[in-house]
Amino acid sequence: MIKKKNNIYKLIKKNIAKLAIIHQTTKISPNRLVSIFLRNSSLEEILLPKKTKDGYWDWTLADDTAYKYFKKELTAYLKRNADQLSFQTMQEHFKSNYLTKEYFRESYESLAENYYAQEQALKNFVREGFIAIHPITPDMSPKEVAIRNQKLGKISVNHWVGDITNYDYFSQAPGFMMQNVHDALQYIDLYIINILNERQLDHELMKISINQRLEVKLAPKETPKTKIQKI
Repeated sequence: MIKKKNNIYKLIKKNIAKLAIIHQTTKISPNRLVSIFLRNSSLEEILLPKKTKDGYWDWTLADDTAYKYFKKELTAYLKRNADQLSFQTMQEHFKSNYLTKEYFRESYESLAENYYAQEQALKNFVREGFIAIHPITPDMSPKEVAIRNQKLGKISVNHWVGDITNYDYFSQAPGFMMQNVHDALQYIDLYIINILNERQLDHELMKISINQRLEVKLAPKETPKTKIQKI
């Protein structure tokens, strides 16, 4: 159904090489990346015209559908290419040419460090509040302690860049802390949008795609085992 009523699936599939490189090098949330990618795409690219003159199909995706298709395509792409030399070389080229201060007035690393600092401050506040409200007491059963610690662990776990905003505990922090996280993410979003519109990167990824196909084609085939003849 998704293939019939809009081009989102095809659009993700067509651009998966670029999306994979961005995701793997920036560590941005897959959900956030695909959302930025689709917002940066035109309606003409996304929507399919009806067969009549009435316009486009009036049909939208569920909130997480595009994310699920992206995860599916990303997993398949990395399974095929992550271990190939051409992909690893492209990653290093991407880091040294597109994540630098010379490219975007500020290096991606410095923007990510600022984001992580804001994220950590928020997580520390929420974590300390949770411990204060939910201390371990002598009358708690082992099961209750386990459930309590499991909830605490969800606050402490590492996230992709920007993923923290999808968690319920995010809104438990003071407003200025949430705003600091959103402000840090605005610069990162702008950085990602700039890369998504980089035509030079498209050209470089086209070349790497050709190299990957050649690697597969020229890979030595397994030689069949010699069958030992019994005397």
